[in-house]
Amino acid sequence: MFNRMAALPLQAAPLLPRVIPRVIPPSILGIAGVALASCASLSPVAPDARVGNHAAQHVVVALEEPCSLSPGGAPMGRPDGPGARGHTLPAGRYTPSFEDGRGIFFASPDGVVVAEPAPVGTRSLAGGIYLPKDGSAAAEEYLGDADRVTQRYRLPQHCRYSIENAAAPATPG
Repeated sequence: MFNRMAALPLQAAPLLPRVIPRVIPPSILGIAGVALASCASLSPVAPDARVGNHAAQHVVVALEEPCSLSPGGAPMGRPDGPGARGHTLPAGRYTPSFEDGRGIFFASPDGVVVAEPAPVGTRSLAGGIYLPKDGSAAAEEYLGDADRVTQRYRLPQHCRYSIENAAAPATPG
């Protein structure tokens, strides 16, 4: 079958501005615009940034014991065997590293241990704990760095942390 539009690309060009708005509904364009606007840029922690009542640059997030979570749940048929997956935040003092418009990213002292099925296996990735500036939402684990945060997951309730003065010595665990 002969495609008349393919044979006449120059004649079709003037039609494009009239065709595109009909192909992409205005409601979709609006949703895409909101999604792009909500993509917060990451920047160094500002001197006036706060987490709750605390100046963000003067506090650390202390995790007394490792915290494990299973983003997406355990794989079917192998919850604990080979192929098990999960993330572990190590115990330690997480320092304020960067921020977005809504919260502060506290970097893990040793990265986040990520276990995935073979052939990937277990590795340590940059990441840590994200706290909203106003305390209105739950803390989250994040993977990434100041250039790009790739994943965020809500911290489970069993992951207990505290906000401590950065100048204070680490409490023995």
